[in-house]
Amino acid sequence: MTNNILDVLTYMFDYLFEEAEQDSSHEIDDMELKAHLSDAGFDTNRIDKALSWLENIATLQDGRIKPFSTNHGGMRIYSDAEKLKLDAKSRGFLLFMENMGQLDANQREMIIDQIMSLGDSSLSLDDLKWVVMMVLGNSIDEDVSAQWLESIVFLDDNHTLQ
Repeated sequence: MTNNILDVLTYMFDYLFEEAEQDSSHEIDDMELKAHLSDAGFDTNRIDKALSWLENIATLQDGRIKPFSTNHGGMRIYSDAEKLKLDAKSRGFLLFMENMGQLDANQREMIIDQIMSLGDSSLSLDDLKWVVMMVLGNSIDEDVSAQWLESIVFLDDNHTLQ
């Protein structure tokens, strides 16, 4: 396990999902979650960074930070650093999601902001899909179906989104 922030986040979401399926009335507090992640072998520093990363999504969603003011019809130009982190396939996936109406410009910018804060040199398309799921899953703009979010992550390259 590389023990990067995304590893912590994906493990945490799997754990929380399983716990919710077993007992939906039990709420897991931060201390219990941190203890479980630590027991699973994650470094305390990485756990704290992952939770901070999630808090940043909440801050962005709260409207306290507006990363992008949208004008319909604009075009997104990626910086060199963003191109290094997001290959053409990943950028194409974001454009596809936006063109399908599943992602708006603000959500796209939140996703890119969160990706850039991960610290890894580059991200795979599968990792990008997890980030998309986490950002959209924490969206306050509209109700997002859990089934649809799951389809983003487990969608292979030979299928289209429903």
